[in-house]
Amino acid sequence: MAVSGGLFVSFGPTMAAIGALSAMFIWALAAAVGWAQNYLFAEMASMFPDKPGGVPVYAHEAWKERFAPAGAMATFGYWFGWSAVISIVSLTAGAIIQARWFPSASWVLDLGVAQMGAAQVIAIVLMLALMVPNLLGAQPAAWVNKIFGALLVVPLLVFVVAPLTSGQWDVSNLTWGLGHPGADHWGGIQDAAVWLYLVGWTAYGTEMCAAFTPEYRSGRDARRALSSSGGYTFAVFALVPIGIGGLVSQPDAAADPTAVFVNGFAAALPAGFAGDAALVITIGALLMGVNASMADGSRAMYGAALDGLVPRQFEKLNRYQVPARAVVTAVVMNVLLVLFVTNPISILVAANIGYLLAILLAVSGFIVLRRDHPQMPRTFKLGRGAVPLAAVTTVYGAAVLLIGASSSKLSGYGGPVELAIGLGILLLSVVFFVIRRRVQDELPLLRERRTAVAVAESPPVSSTDRPDDFIRTTAKEMQ
Repeated sequence: MAVSGGLFVSFGPTMAAIGALSAMFIWALAAAVGWAQNYLFAEMASMFPDKPGGVPVYAHEAWKERFAPAGAMATFGYWFGWSAVISIVSLTAGAIIQARWFPSASWVLDLGVAQMGAAQVIAIVLMLALMVPNLLGAQPAAWVNKIFGALLVVPLLVFVVAPLTSGQWDVSNLTWGLGHPGADHWGGIQDAAVWLYLVGWTAYGTEMCAAFTPEYRSGRDARRALSSSGGYTFAVFALVPIGIGGLVSQPDAAADPTAVFVNGFAAALPAGFAGDAALVITIGALLMGVNASMADGSRAMYGAALDGLVPRQFEKLNRYQVPARAVVTAVVMNVLLVLFVTNPISILVAANIGYLLAILLAVSGFIVLRRDHPQMPRTFKLGRGAVPLAAVTTVYGAAVLLIGASSSKLSGYGGPVELAIGLGILLLSVVFFVIRRRVQDELPLLRERRTAVAVAESPPVSSTDRPDDFIRTTAKEMQ
């Protein structure tokens, strides 16, 4: 349910750029692809039931015999993609809180290398507050999301039934902005690829269920979670955009993309119910994403450490069996992102490169695992259409990644800096992989071998050269 809250972050910019009907098509298509991919991940989860980490771990298992660094790139790209959601969503929530309850807080704190306003301070406080339940175990984090999830049902239902219950809903607001006559972006295909690239972080997000495979009570729960959450998200992404799109016009969305859902509440509900309560629910939905991102990203990093893909320091669990170091590292990184990259969608452009690459390597890895390990035990196995499905989603994913990332400037939020950050993260993953394999794993073994060889080749020491007490001790031990 945390994934569906992503609508509150980036549906507004999508609708403002290409119209409500086009945005609904983009979000529903991406969610359908994510739902289909979840079935592939469910089979891979049944192949590695004791491995935490989910998608990047499956990518590593598939490609480790063909191209070992692929696992490291998938892991770190996935971790950065999920972890960056923490700052994206916290900034959005911070901006809403400031605009609604602290409108006069226009001060800016100059830190020398960066500037920090009220929205950024609120975002950092929210991140630190949600870090606490995540450090206390999976159950506290899950209970936080159960509370937020129950609240989230309310606004989603409001927009689903809006076409039937609200007199403000107008079908003429459902505009199509892709492929208009005279469009010079490949007839709208390039624009569609850019927005499919941007919404992928949300639409594919239900794959996070695979990361918790060893922690489920039943071996079948991973498959159930992946299937049900994928279907639920597809339904939400197909229905809610129709409701909100009919309540808010495209020009109004373009004037303030972040206020689309706030304005939608005002149009759909009576005036006495549309104010602070609606905003509190929206903020709760956003915080679900922060909570889920911390839980999922930290387990991905922990699983990668166990597989020797990132430094050993991330192998350690705290007393609540939580990869606390990965959680803290993610929070520190996101504090820096909040300070230096203040636009949430710009952060998304950078983060999606690694995240979508991880998804691509895992989906294509399904084909590799079927070919290289056909007899490997699987408690859940898809039918004959699984490999063609994996092939189609691989081609689709590669096209969206290459076209979307290279053309992100068409969205108005991307550029060379964001692309450089995303590619730099992938380069950093290779550096960490080399450090782990060459320095932390191989170097100690090499030293042990050299020591063993030196001891074996050293000349024996005669008893006359030894101190008397050493001779007596040795004789006693031999006796």
